[in-house]
Amino acid sequence: MSVLEWLVIIEVVLLVALGLFSLAGGFIAKSDPEDPIVIFCRTFWNTFLYPPMSVARKPGFDVRAKGKASSSSSSEAKPERVRGKKAKEQDEDAVYGRVERGADGQIHTANLNVTVLPHSSTDDFLGRTSDGIELQVTGAAEDGASNKTVIQLVSKALGVKPYQVTLTKGHYQTRKSVSVTGMDQESLDSKLESMG
Repeated sequence: MSVLEWLVIIEVVLLVALGLFSLAGGFIAKSDPEDPIVIFCRTFWNTFLYPPMSVARKPGFDVRAKGKASSSSSSEAKPERVRGKKAKEQDEDAVYGRVERGADGQIHTANLNVTVLPHSSTDDFLGRTSDGIELQVTGAAEDGASNKTVIQLVSKALGVKPYQVTLTKGHYQTRKSVSVTGMDQESLDSKLESMG
């Protein structure tokens, strides 16, 4: 047998196994629709059967919902169904750490310098600096206790989800660098400019 035939056999076996896994997930979903196995199976088959589009999606438009709605339902009920499905997809995005692709089909990443003032009375965003932003945190920078707070403050200031912010440098220092997934450098710079 050739390598290609072996790959086809392995792929078929994996798809059958995932099909059985999804069948078991269907029974689990009756008692707990938010079970991780159910979410994994639903996400796998949605991605496998309906691959993500390479162009940016229009708000309120869902390719998978096209043609599935019954003709007897009113036109007002369709947007609600799509919005509910979109909200569920956003919840799954948070679980799996997915971000929207840019208009060019790529996932962009921007870098940001963060200055942290440790041992402050509150956790707060102080403002923009010449090369990034400045935060104050109640924890100590030296032992890394403030890193989770830094990520949450940066995500809140930029209007992104915490899983999109990754600490890249300065884990135990007051000068840190973070990368923001799902935002290009130009968008980040313009957002910083709007902060004043």
